[in-house]
Amino acid sequence: MLNFYQKIQKIESLQLEADKATKSFKNKYHIDCLFHCSKCCLYDDINATPLEFLPLAFHLYKSGLLEEVIEKINNKNDSRCIFSVFENDKWGCSVYPSRGLICRLFGFASVLDKHEKPCFAACHSLKENCPEKIQQICKKIASGEKSPVIPIFYRKLAMLDFQLGEDLLPINQAIKEACDIVYMHNAYL
Repeated sequence: MLNFYQKIQKIESLQLEADKATKSFKNKYHIDCLFHCSKCCLYDDINATPLEFLPLAFHLYKSGLLEEVIEKINNKNDSRCIFSVFENDKWGCSVYPSRGLICRLFGFASVLDKHEKPCFAACHSLKENCPEKIQQICKKIASGEKSPVIPIFYRKLAMLDFQLGEDLLPINQAIKEACDIVYMHNAYL
C-alpha cells in the first residue's frame, strides 16, 4: 500500500504520462488549442476526482495557500473552475503545471463507445474551427490509430486509490475535497 507521499508521486507520474501522450497526439495530427481559447475552463459541468487534485492541494499546502483556496471555493457562487482566469493579461489556468488529469486530457484524447472502441472527443472550439481536420482524426482513430484514452487514464488513477479515484464530483468540489484531505493529513503530523 502506498503512503500519502508515494501516492502523490504516482499521480504526478500519471499526469506527466498524460502530458506526453497528448503532446504526441497534438504533434502527430498537427492540432492544438486555439490561441487564447480556454473555453473548456468556462464549462460549468466539469467533473473530476479528488485524487487527481491531491498534488495540487499538496503544492498549495507547501505554499501556504491551502486555507485561502478552501475559503475561496466555499465562497464561490458559480461552478466554473476556481483556477480559471480571464482578465487583463492573464488567460486560462492559474495553476496550469498542477492542473488535474481531466484538464490535461480534455480535447486531445478519446473516450470509449459502448463497444469499448476509442472515439476522438474534440472540444467544441476545434470542432467548429477545424471540422475537416477533426473528421480526419476521428476516421483515423476509428480505423485503429492510437490516441490517449481518457477512461484508461482514469482506471490507472483509480488503481492508486479506488475510492478517491472513482468519485467524480464537480471540479471545485473535487479540488476542495483534495484540499481537505491534504489539510487533515498534515494537521495530525
